[in-house]
Amino acid sequence: MALALSTFAASIPWSQATAQDALENVRIAIAGTSFLDISYFPLLLPSALGYWEEEGYKAEVFPISGSSEAAQQLAADNIDFAQMAGASIILANAQHSVPIRTLITNFALGWGVAVKKDGPIKSAADLKGKNIGIVSVSTGGVSLVKSFVRKSGLDPDTDVTMIATGVGAQPLLALQNDQVQALMYWSSALVGFQSMDPNLTILKDPAWAELPDYSFATSQKVIDEKPAMVEGISRGIAKAMVFAAANPDCVRQLQWKFYPDSKPTNVDEETAIANDLAKVSILLEDQALASKLNPNGLVAGASAEAMGKYQDFLVEYGILTEKVDPETLVIPDSLAFFTKINDFDSAAIEADAKACDY
Repeated sequence: MALALSTFAASIPWSQATAQDALENVRIAIAGTSFLDISYFPLLLPSALGYWEEEGYKAEVFPISGSSEAAQQLAADNIDFAQMAGASIILANAQHSVPIRTLITNFALGWGVAVKKDGPIKSAADLKGKNIGIVSVSTGGVSLVKSFVRKSGLDPDTDVTMIATGVGAQPLLALQNDQVQALMYWSSALVGFQSMDPNLTILKDPAWAELPDYSFATSQKVIDEKPAMVEGISRGIAKAMVFAAANPDCVRQLQWKFYPDSKPTNVDEETAIANDLAKVSILLEDQALASKLNPNGLVAGASAEAMGKYQDFLVEYGILTEKVDPETLVIPDSLAFFTKINDFDSAAIEADAKACDY
């Protein structure tokens, strides 16, 4: 393997190798998963399409267990950026005084609770005494579980039990085998579960759709020390969001080309295509809802007002006791920053996506 790598490097023209060497390395963690499938297209497309390279950066994108860990890694300066739950950004600031700032809210809150259609659980109140599967006990979804059951009059600390069920097929198996009686997951995961088992129904709090969720964030330290990097990496994600909305199937084609291990297995080609497109489609709906929260209708951005509403929501349902100024939950001078990261030729990006000549 070492010989193959050295041979490959030697075959690269000197000018191209020099350009690659000149790229600044960036570490980006994606929280709440152990496997990067098509659900994470805003963070996977920029490398595949060369958007970050155009900005002068080479990104290492990798999964970590949950948003709480992402906050810890940002605080320790072990990573540059994290894709993490909006609730965890709020908790980091309000409870732990960790200055994490939202750069882009990629998706509005699309989480829900999957239960068996023919089972006894028809509402949050029916979750009393039940086990609820969740990707990780350090994920931002824990706060949602607590608010969901507390709103129905239950005590989340004594009336329900949360169990880490991970990702992939494992959560659905746990539900089918009655190890858990409900699954609390994000929208694309829920679509995946329903594609494998149509005998599921999804319970949601209607208020969630108006709240910001999965967001691209960094520390105030990184913002202060590397503002050009923060802008360039964020602009690459903004371009990816425009690209994906213009041609979801091209997202699927690029995902399978550049990340072949993420292609669905144990199903025929037609089913694999349908399953991945279903995930992208539901996430694009969440993306559009997130964009509506942004100031001036920008595609990529974050709303201090919306983060403030989420903070109020967490306080109302006992998840949070202290509050911070919502403006501190997003990058300082946010409107100027959002204007910069959305400053590119959207029409050209859309044309590239529709042509899908890769």
